[in-house]
Amino acid sequence: MTKCPIVSERSVISFNYDRCLEHFLHGALQNYYSMSPEQATTTLGNLAIFHPYGTVGSLPWKDPSSGIDYGGEPDSRQLDDLATRIRTFTEGTDKAASEIVAIRSTLRSAERIAFLGFAFHPLNLELLYGVKKKAAVHDGSVYATALGLSDSDVTLIASDLAFQGGYQPEDVRLHKGLTASQLFKEYSRALSLQ
Repeated sequence: MTKCPIVSERSVISFNYDRCLEHFLHGALQNYYSMSPEQATTTLGNLAIFHPYGTVGSLPWKDPSSGIDYGGEPDSRQLDDLATRIRTFTEGTDKAASEIVAIRSTLRSAERIAFLGFAFHPLNLELLYGVKKKAAVHDGSVYATALGLSDSDVTLIASDLAFQGGYQPEDVRLHKGLTASQLFKEYSRALSLQ
């Protein structure tokens, strides 16, 4: 049986290996809110960040004993360890060796989901929601950027999300003309954590 970690109501699922989100947030909390590095680390401890395909190690503020700086040069010993932290699609959906149970649980219980810069590749949707089948009805709302996608692809993706996630079609809002920043401005009240 897979142990499911405690999931906060504020979670992020990142398909990036490079830990860029964690690196950015840690620095932004210090720069914009005048937090100490320790306060920023504690604050980020309240945010569940999942990496379905793994990462290239921990950042030093998260794991002082073996963390590697963002953009740092690992030595040969560290490279061997880092290579074991990257997963393929099959490994990412292995309930015994990944966070897939927690990821899917997080999506099922989320009131609001925002997809930012997500290409909606069918394999990634399958990783998030399971095999393509009608899901139980879910009360959540989905907001997503679809910059550069065609009208017909946006319609198809919205339909797939509603079907696989169990969302009402009117609760899936994909916008092909908005960047991530513009999406947050457009839906500032709906996406507010208040």
